[in-house]
This record gives sequence, structure tokens and C-alpha cells, in this order.
Amino acid sequence: MKTIEMIRIKCAVAFFLLNLSVFFLVNGFCYAAEGGYPTKVEIIDKSQAKYDKPENTYAAMISSLIKKDLEWYYETFTIESAAQNKREYEEAGIDPRKKFDTVKGLKDIFIINKIEYKFGIILVVKSYEKDGTIMQGPSTFVQENGKWKMTNKFSGDEELHEYLDYIKPEEIISSTIKINPNRWNLNWYNWIKEHMEEKEWIRHFAERVSILCMIANLKDNQGTPYSVKEIVPETILFNYLLHPQPWRFNREEKIALIVKSKENRYFKERKGFKEWHHTNKLLKKHKSPVMLVKFNKFKAMETLPEMSSGKEYELTLSGELKNGKQFKGTTRIIITGWNAKHRWKWNHPDWLNSEKDIDNWWNKKNDFEDWWKKTIKKHER
Repeated sequence: MKTIEMIRIKCAVAFFLLNLSVFFLVNGFCYAAEGGYPTKVEIIDKSQAKYDKPENTYAAMISSLIKKDLEWYYETFTIESAAQNKREYEEAGIDPRKKFDTVKGLKDIFIINKIEYKFGIILVVKSYEKDGTIMQGPSTFVQENGKWKMTNKFSGDEELHEYLDYIKPEEIISSTIKINPNRWNLNWYNWIKEHMEEKEWIRHFAERVSILCMIANLKDNQGTPYSVKEIVPETILFNYLLHPQPWRFNREEKIALIVKSKENRYFKERKGFKEWHHTNKLLKKHKSPVMLVKFNKFKAMETLPEMSSGKEYELTLSGELKNGKQFKGTTRIIITGWNAKHRWKWNHPDWLNSEKDIDNWWNKKNDFEDWWKKTIKKHER
């Protein structure tokens, strides 16, 4: 990314971002992973627009472009910046409706950081386009008449250039991703969501149960292989939103573990790992090390849009290598549902384990299993 070509690209991006106020997109009101960021935002209607915080102002600005409402677009800026924006387009002889073209081809967009800057706020935004391009840039906000509005006030500040990035599809390292289990039950999710705040044992179960993700076969567009040992575990995200659920071994905590490495010693204390290791096709297929990461199952399902039983969904695992390159891999899961004749009793914990999550070796921990046995026994009285 340090080539002359990339510097020129970044300067071009900076021109659009900072001078013409054509900012990178985000999808609307926020869904936030733990820790606050990244957040994904949904597109809103003008009647839903709020300017109580920069994130909501940004959602309004992007939504105005999606809905091709130029008047609304200018309302998301300070009076001075809106006037400057109109003037620049007029002097350049550019139809301001060309702004609407900037939202074409976008797939997913996220706010990845929020930073105090001078007398305003910076939102650092990352967009993923349909062609695989990744772009990152800053959007700046100040308060005007009690509302957060976008501003061009800092457009000449070179300090903002450090937040710019542009990654072409061919620069991204591909990977093979496998997820266990790959069938997730919608009834299970909905019932937990409805009752987890009222019953501690439901909430505790939802916080502990995880899915297992395997990362292997990293290679660039020329076929050059990379080891999973090059992945920076702290950068791994599920659907660009969710951070891994750490592995815990006695007093140690690790974000990711690598099979076929010195870390094999961590697996010896996990009941069921040995049998799974000997029968797993992915592990047999790849002679090189395979990385294992866990994600909270309930939170992983929260990242899916409008779940429907019987529908397939594409999932993405992404992150960064030690050399700064990005990697990405996709896989698919199916959302299932219980039929009308299911016999689960909602007031008994058995239904929580209807998908046999506790039986999976990556969820087997003595403290969790002991808690589960006590919970079952308590409800059998």
C-alpha cells in the first residue's frame, strides 16, 4: 500500500472525501459489536432522521443519497458546508445529482472508530463494495444549533490522511472457511431474544454457547500460499462486526488457536477434541496448520439480516495479516426452524440445548457443564 500508485489513489479518495463531501457509506442506525465498534447502520427514511449524535447524522446523509433526496442531503451538513458544497459543484459545472452515483456498487459499510478531533468528531468509515474493493475514510462533524452536522471545516488537515485506505480486490488474500454447526435454529434465537432479560439461566446459556470457525488455505491472487500463523488474531471479525469469543485454558486466554502447531497442547484438556480431530475432513485435507476461532452463537445470528427458516446465508470471516494485507473468506449456513409438533417445554432448560450445542467439544468446559447439570436438576424438582 506504500507504492506511488496507492498514494495517488489515496489522494484521489481524499479529494472526494474532504473537498466534495462525497463520503464513504454506512448502512443507517447502528448495530454495534461488543466494545462499541465496528457498527453497521441501516438505511432510514427522512422521517426517522436524528441529529443527536454523529452516527445518526451520518446515517441520514447516506440515506439521503440512497433515496436521491438532494434537499435532505444538504440538511445533514452545517449551513456553511452545505453552501460551500453547492458552490463547488456549480463552479465545476457538475450536476449535484451526480452525488447519487457514489452509492452505487456498495455492499456493506461500517463505522470502525469514533475519535474526538479539535472541536468536533471524526467517524472512520470502511466500505465493502460488490466488486470486492475496500475503502476507508474519515467523516467530520461539529455541533450547530444543538445538532451534529457534517462539516468541511477540516478538509485541508493532513492529519486526516492517515485514516484513508484503498484496497483493490486483487490485493485481498483469500481463505477457506468452515463453520460448525452450519445449521442454526431461528426458534432457538427468537425465544432467547424474547426471554433472556427475564431469566438469568437463559442469558447465561446464550453468553456461553459458541460456534467454531476454521480458517485455512490462505493464498493471494497469484496462488502464493500464506500460513494462518501470519494472521493477527485481534483483527478477525465475523461478518465485519463480531469479535471472536476467546479460548480459556486455566488462567490463559487466547483469541485463536492453531491446530498442527505447538498449541496442540491446549486441546488435550478438551473432551471430544481428539475424536473430532481424527474425523474432520478439513484437517485431513490441509497439511498446513489450520486456525480455530470461536464466536458467540447468539451474537453471530444477530449479524444476519431478516432471518427466515429454510433460507441460506453467506457469512464472511475477515482480518489482517502481520504484513498489513487483508484476508477474507466466505461460507454458507442454513437457518432452520422447529416444526409445529415439537415437544419442547419452554419453562424447562432442555429446549436451550435442542441443537446439542453443549455436546460440541469447543463448548465443553467443566464449569459450564457443571452449571448446566445444576440448572437441569433445579428445574426437575
